[in-house]
Amino acid sequence: MNDKDILQRFLFDNAPVRGELVHLNESYQQILEQHTYPTLIRQLLGEALAVVCLLSALIKGKGRLTLQFRGTGKLKLLLAQCDHLFNIRGIVQHEGELSESELLEAQQQGMLAIMINPEIPNASNYQGIVAWQGASLTQAIEGYFMQSEQLPTRLWLAVNETSAAGLLLQILPKEKTELLENDWAHLTLLTETIKPAELLELDNTTLLHRLYSQEEVRLFEGAPVAFRCTCSVKRCENAILVLGQEEAEQELKGKQTISVTCEFCNKEYSFDRVDVAAIFKEGGHPQSSTQVH
Repeated sequence: MNDKDILQRFLFDNAPVRGELVHLNESYQQILEQHTYPTLIRQLLGEALAVVCLLSALIKGKGRLTLQFRGTGKLKLLLAQCDHLFNIRGIVQHEGELSESELLEAQQQGMLAIMINPEIPNASNYQGIVAWQGASLTQAIEGYFMQSEQLPTRLWLAVNETSAAGLLLQILPKEKTELLENDWAHLTLLTETIKPAELLELDNTTLLHRLYSQEEVRLFEGAPVAFRCTCSVKRCENAILVLGQEEAEQELKGKQTISVTCEFCNKEYSFDRVDVAAIFKEGGHPQSSTQVH
């Protein structure tokens, strides 16, 4: 039986290489339920959600990792986020149905960014931006690590209608040696034999034994992954502040409320005239805001 909504790390005892496995099931389905996406977009979003989980596990400390693509073609926005507790959310903005060739063309008409926002006081945010490389998200992320981090990293991703899964291998940060390069080549060659169905359906212990039966592998305890949105009343208040008082008052003409809907979870926040007045009053905090699911 497959490990569901879990991320597990593993290490090779005889090689300075680390790995991670992630399975998204209910969390992936909950995110898909928020919007109606065509098949290729669903697959891309599943891959992006698996990627942010795998990359978040590489980061020490508290914070949030964001994978974001912005383009000028039919794929306008791809955004996936994961925090240190492996709470995930994601969204895609696109124009109509896309064929595989149209999706690839759209990907090459934009930039890919990886952003890290630590929760540690006075810690600096990180942002790495690269052009989309290759013919898949996998190749783009691997290219990012070679270009921005100079750290050999390989990804294997698989998505179906109900789940998404991913496997990451990465050389531990240390001085390169010929022996290390041989170990890396050997382990990546073994991993290349993985089939999408195996990644999606096998439990992690079985999968690792099948891939690395002659290697000494340590599989660590898993961490649960869940869909959780970070929207809040305060964030919606800020959105109204950005809108501006004049435009907010225009919105209220003929209406009783201003409604702000979260694009990630479709939760609706409603603000009446008293709320809006308090938002624009220095130090004001609306008390009567309601949330509609």
